Amino acid sequence: MRLFGPILLTFLLTSCFGGSCSESVSAGPISMCIGSDWEQVPEETLREEGVPEETLAAFQLKEQRAGQRDNIVVTEENLPSPVSSKLYADVNLQAVGATEEYTIIENREVEVGGTETILHIFTAKPVPDLPARRFYQISLTKGMKGYVVTGTLPFTVDKVIEDGLIEMIMSGKLK
Repeated sequence: MRLFGPILLTFLLTSCFGGSCSESVSAGPISMCIGSDWEQVPEETLREEGVPEETLAAFQLKEQRAGQRDNIVVTEENLPSPVSSKLYADVNLQAVGATEEYTIIENREVEVGGTETILHIFTAKPVPDLPARRFYQISLTKGMKGYVVTGTLPFTVDKVIEDGLIEMIMSGKLK
C-alpha cells in the first residue's frame, strides 16, 4: 500500500488549526467538510513539490504555526480485488508501521459515511530532518479503488485542535 506519500506530503506542506467544518470539498469521489480557515493546495503546487499522482487532493490550514501547516491529504490506489474498508484499513495499519519512529496511539472502529473502518492515530517521523508528527488516518474502499485520508498535527496537540481535525476526516463520504 502506498501510505508513505500522504505521510511525506505532510512535511512538504509547511500551519495552525482551527474551526469546525464549514465548507464541503471534493477529493475525487470523496466529499468532506473542512473548516473555513483551511484551503485546498492547488494541484500544480502538489506536482511541483513532487507529490505522487495518487494524491487526489491536499488541504492545509491557511496560517503557519512553528513553520509547518496542519494538513489533510487524500490518496487513491488501485486494488487487486475488492475488499472491505475495514480490511483495507488493517492492511494499511501494517504498512505504516514500518515508518521511522512509528508509535501507535489508538485504533478506533468508526463509521464514516455509513462505512465501517478504523481511525488509526499514530506518531511517526518519516522525514529525518523534521520533527515527529501526529497522524490521523482512515481508509475507505469502493470497488477496485482504495482511498486513504490522512490528517497531520504537531506531535503534541490541544484536545480541541485534535477533535476538530478528526471531525473533518470523519465527515468524508464516498460518492
